[in-house]
Amino acid sequence: GQMGYTRFGLRDPRQAMPGTVLMSTKHVGLGISLPKLPSDAVAKSVLYASVHPEDADGFEELSNAVDRLALNDTGLEVTRTASQGDGGDGGGPFLGPGLRVGFQGLLHVEVFRQRLMDEHGISAVVTPPKVTYRVTVEPHKSNNLQHPIVKTIENLSDWPDQGNARFTVEEPIVSVRVVARVEDAGGVMDLLSRKRGTEISTKPLDEEKWIFDAKVPWAEVVVDFHDKLKNVTAGFGSMDTFEAGYTKANLCKVDIVLQGESVEPLAFVCHRDVAQEEARKVCKSLQQVLPRQQFVTTIQAKIFSKVIASERIQAYRKDVLTKSGKTVGGGDMTRKMKLLEKQKKGKKRMQVTGRVQLSQAAFNSVITRSS
Repeated sequence: GQMGYTRFGLRDPRQAMPGTVLMSTKHVGLGISLPKLPSDAVAKSVLYASVHPEDADGFEELSNAVDRLALNDTGLEVTRTASQGDGGDGGGPFLGPGLRVGFQGLLHVEVFRQRLMDEHGISAVVTPPKVTYRVTVEPHKSNNLQHPIVKTIENLSDWPDQGNARFTVEEPIVSVRVVARVEDAGGVMDLLSRKRGTEISTKPLDEEKWIFDAKVPWAEVVVDFHDKLKNVTAGFGSMDTFEAGYTKANLCKVDIVLQGESVEPLAFVCHRDVAQEEARKVCKSLQQVLPRQQFVTTIQAKIFSKVIASERIQAYRKDVLTKSGKTVGGGDMTRKMKLLEKQKKGKKRMQVTGRVQLSQAAFNSVITRSS
């Protein structure tokens, strides 16, 4: 029952994990049984996402701010990768380097972003949650494999190319248990069906509440399942999840291409049957949230180089024929045509070199695509 303190040469306070037991060196090797905290006493990350600064040169400032936040938020799990900028958790030319951060849920993500803004004045971009897939690459003449190889893929940049390999995909499944009122049974059942739930069963808890059990893909749960459940149950529904292994699924990766350049953080994986529908939603949403530029912005969704959806954001057009309220060149058409041709060449040059700036709203377009 006594309390005290001790000092260590820890460089990172997060190394002092809850449940750590201290033992004197004279008691080591005596076979003394040490007490252990239950496994649920230590917070475990539920989802992982990449965090990037909105300003390209603000990575060090973001990294220091996240480290300070992690001192009093044990739910954060921050990891630095060896290659921050080329693959891994780098966002490529659109986002730049970033951090891989583990969160307790989507609400934790929003609290994290708000604290960064309020306490440190940093605007951060959080990419859609990452889901781990299991890919089995089959032997084929293009890869010279003798036996199937099983890969675990979290970063979609590692997704195999269909043209160079034959593979099958397994996605993680969780057992979802929902407790809701009897009058909300229809909405809960419809939600589980839309989220590709299987083995759906119900059991009365009492006269007013039912228990709903189902197997649902983790990718469908981690994004917005909790929010949707609160909507259909007027806030009275609750849920819990348990790991249920992996199962084969007909999935495909959809790449989002801006100005002819693939934006890896915006890529997503979905069921092949609804790929075109969800790709159209994402492109339409990006068309509304991306800022207009001085050049035409082309938004495309592709599956293995095949375009399945496309949108365009029209460019701003400056009236070069008017200066100080007066028409340039008077009635001389050749002068007007010269100015228009000069503007056209400038737009064409910007079309090649121009870059589109991504905001948090762009990533929310991917997160809410199935809404």
